[in-house]
Amino acid sequence: MTGRKVTIKSNPEAAEQMGVDEVTEVTVEGPAGENVDTEVVIEDSVSIDSLPDNQEIWEGGPTAGMIKEWKDQFGEVYVTSITFDKHIVWRVLNRLEYKNLVKKMEQLVQAGQLSSAEANMWNEEAIAELCMLYPQYDKIEMKGIMAGIPSLISQEVLEASGFVALEVRQL
Repeated sequence: MTGRKVTIKSNPEAAEQMGVDEVTEVTVEGPAGENVDTEVVIEDSVSIDSLPDNQEIWEGGPTAGMIKEWKDQFGEVYVTSITFDKHIVWRVLNRLEYKNLVKKMEQLVQAGQLSSAEANMWNEEAIAELCMLYPQYDKIEMKGIMAGIPSLISQEVLEASGFVALEVRQL
């Protein structure tokens, strides 16, 4: 890998194991002066568009060509890293898709098929199923996934789809 920079609290050995070019050691202090753990930050200067179409983005993951196709089809495409080796590629939700989900959920609640708690989970799962590109989300095969994946992905999809403002200011 080229052009990678990693910032790690106090573990340069981990950065070396990840094969990065540069390591910066950072110590962060909490309010009482104690050291606070920080996350690993990896910066790559390589863009998807510059990669060959058959190159995997991560081992066992989608190829650069797949990502390029999704970007052409959906516009914005994101990746969420659940662990160091588990990543989810997803897209934003458009207004028509959102309106259809709300309408369907309302129909299920009014018909007595879902309680309000079930409706919330149904909505999260429907958003995950619709917007997860890799791996594809399958409601039927839910046994093999972490319980929080639909909640996490639906929250991130809604935020990226404009349901949370980046900044609000009084004029």
